[in-house]
Amino acid sequence: MKKLIPLLSVLLLCLLAAPAVVVAQDEGIIEGQVMNGTADAPEDSVVGLEVALYRVIDESGELMTSTISDGDGRFRFEGLVTDADIVYRFELEYQGIVYGAESTFPSGDTILRVVATILETTSSDDSIVVDRHHLILDFASDAVILRELYIFNNVGDRIYVGGEGTTLRFSLPDNAADVSFADSETGADFVVTEEGLAFMRRVPPGETQILYSYGVPYDGRELMLRRGTLYPTGNVDLLVANAGVQVETAQLTYDGLMAAGDDTYLHFGAADVPADTPIELRLSGAPQSGAALPSVESSMMVALREAAPAIAVGLALLGALLPFAQLRLAKGRLDMGTAGRTPESEVPERTDVETGAQREELLRMIADLDDAYAEGLLNEEAYRQLSDKMKKRLGETSTD
Repeated sequence: MKKLIPLLSVLLLCLLAAPAVVVAQDEGIIEGQVMNGTADAPEDSVVGLEVALYRVIDESGELMTSTISDGDGRFRFEGLVTDADIVYRFELEYQGIVYGAESTFPSGDTILRVVATILETTSSDDSIVVDRHHLILDFASDAVILRELYIFNNVGDRIYVGGEGTTLRFSLPDNAADVSFADSETGADFVVTEEGLAFMRRVPPGETQILYSYGVPYDGRELMLRRGTLYPTGNVDLLVANAGVQVETAQLTYDGLMAAGDDTYLHFGAADVPADTPIELRLSGAPQSGAALPSVESSMMVALREAAPAIAVGLALLGALLPFAQLRLAKGRLDMGTAGRTPESEVPERTDVETGAQREELLRMIADLDDAYAEGLLNEEAYRQLSDKMKKRLGETSTD
C-alpha cells in the first residue's frame, strides 16, 4: 500500500485584492506549479504528471477532476466554489510516491496559487546519518530494560526508499525480548531481520525519530551487552540507572552522575562515532534499590505510553530552578561517551561539585536545552526562561 507523503513545499497563497463586485461562487481557479527539489533532477521530471483534485468531506476525499502538468510543470483547475469552508486537496504521483496537500480559498479571493515540490528517490543510504543515539538502561527484578531513541537525519535531497521493501536498520542483542514501540502505528512499520529490525517506510530529507524498548535477561551476576552503530553517529548517549551495578565499556566515556526526577543515572558518551562501530557494555553485580524493582512490562510500557517523548530532569546545580523537561524518554536524559569503569564508591553529593565541573555541566545543559527547543520539546517562553536562568547561574559560577 502506498504511503502518502505531504508536499514538501508550503502552499503559496497569492492574496489578491477583493473585487469591488460580488463574484460567482463557481469562479474559483487553482493555478499550480510542480517543481523538483532534487538538485540534479531531469528537467522533464515535472512534465506530464497527472494531478487529481479532491473535495475533502468528513476527512475523506471526493474526486472532482484531474489534469496533466504541461511542459513547464504547470496545472490549472477552474470553475471551483470559493467558500472558505470548502477544503480542496490535490495529489500527484511521482516515482511511486504520492504527494498531496490541502487548502481553502482565502476569504474574498478567486485564485489560489500553489507550488508542489517532488523529489527524486534513491536506494542508497549514503545520506543517512544519526544525529543522536540515546539509550536509557534500567533494571527489573530479572532483566535489564533498554530504551533507545534514534534521531536520524537524511542530509540529502532525495527520498531514501531502500531496497527489498526496507530502509533504516537497527541492531538488537541476540537475547532481546518484548520489543515495544512508542505506538502501535510505528510498530507496524517494522520487520524482524538478521541484524535486528528494519523500517519499512520511505525516509524523506530531514529528521526522523524512532523510539523503541526491549528487555534482556540479567541474573545479577554478569552480562555483556553488545550494541552497534550501523550509521555514522554524531553523539551516542547512555544513561545507566545508578543501582549499584558496575558498568565497563571501552567505547564510551564516563561523564558523571545525572539526575532525572528522584533517580540518578551514570552518564556515558561518545561523539563522531563511525558506522558499524561495536559498543560493548559489561554489567556486573545485582541491582540495589530502596524501592521495589519494576517488572519488564510495566517499566517499558508505562514509560513508552505515558512519559515519552519528554521527561522532567532536576537541575540540582541550579538550586530551586524549575525542573527541566529536557529529553525524550521516560526515565532520564540520554547522552553517551567513551571508556571507563564506574568506581563502586562514586556517589558524590552534587553540592560538592567543584566550580570547574559545575561550569562544564551547565554548558552541557545549556546545549541540551538548545537541542530540546530546536526539536520542539519546549515552547519559546519556557526555553527563554530556563536559558536565561542557566546563563545567569553560569555567570555567577565563573565569579564564585
